[in-house]
Amino acid sequence: MKFSQTRRAFGAALAITAATAMFVGCAGGSGGGDADAGGEPEGLNVALSNGFVNGWRLTLIDKFETEAEALKDEGIIADYSVVNAPGENSATEQASQIRSLMLENPDVLMVIPASSSALVPVIEEACAADINVIILDADMETSCGTVVRNDYAQWGEDSLMPALEAIEGEGNIVLNRGVIGSQPEEAFHARQLEILEDYPDVEVSAEVNGYCDSATAQKEIVAILGSLPEIDAVPGCIGGMGIVQAFESADREAPVVVFDTDGKSLEFWQESGIDNGSFATLTDPGQVIAALHVAIAKESGEEVPEEVVLPLVQISQDNLDTWVAELSTDEYAANAWDAESTQAAIEALLNGEEVQAPVVE
Repeated sequence: MKFSQTRRAFGAALAITAATAMFVGCAGGSGGGDADAGGEPEGLNVALSNGFVNGWRLTLIDKFETEAEALKDEGIIADYSVVNAPGENSATEQASQIRSLMLENPDVLMVIPASSSALVPVIEEACAADINVIILDADMETSCGTVVRNDYAQWGEDSLMPALEAIEGEGNIVLNRGVIGSQPEEAFHARQLEILEDYPDVEVSAEVNGYCDSATAQKEIVAILGSLPEIDAVPGCIGGMGIVQAFESADREAPVVVFDTDGKSLEFWQESGIDNGSFATLTDPGQVIAALHVAIAKESGEEVPEEVVLPLVQISQDNLDTWVAELSTDEYAANAWDAESTQAAIEALLNGEEVQAPVVE
């Protein structure tokens, strides 16, 4: 799906103030949504509070707005709002924004938190106000609300295992770290180190702090490449395009890398002809659609786990062409969650079974 002009204008604006966060024509959340016992809710007012904006988040927001529009046409949603906290990922400013949203009494409040700890009090305030709270893309310990996220330890595994398979379990690698000190990166890295204990023939020649950013990863690799032996793979937190460019600039063969899942990176991969087992994997911006349907399930009185952990996006050589044809330059690949696949995920979690990502067609 290509971004509309409205989405691009929204992305250029980056952030809006809390004053523009008010619902248009909102009748109030405490009485806005209505559902018969065991039936589908009607007329819900939904607010999405986002801690900061980047390319991945813009894809997430686009997915949310598209699905919310479809649900509005069905009468399930009466109104929806997306607001971005001002400032640079400030938990204090986002908390203030959320309190402003609470004054509008939304039925559902979806929060992508700037901090998994600092926002706990305001999340619990929203729950106490009888608002259906969904915490998205974060692992938050709170007494209320439902968490919908990807598994960060699984992300670490998915960002390493295909590389180890490609080099047949032996050789020199460089680990590309994410945002060191963050909770997701700690789980991500710990899982990778755990896996590597079972691969004695794999030598970690270096670690770089790529910060899940292609340009930063390129700079980090360039700084140490002259001192490194032959490198077979650079697994870790994406950055594959920059890493390939770093090796090529030094007239060295590109190793197995992990590409970003945006259209630009995937097109680079396709056009470069790299076919050495490289791959792309990243957290899923489509989780917001699943989160929206989780909220609807809660409004319907259905049983929902306190935490809904979903699969990541995974792209291989086999489905690369499909994704390149699907995505615009700045858009990120997203699993195609809908009501049916979300319900299947909920049932799988309640039954202790593995959640399956929607099939890419």
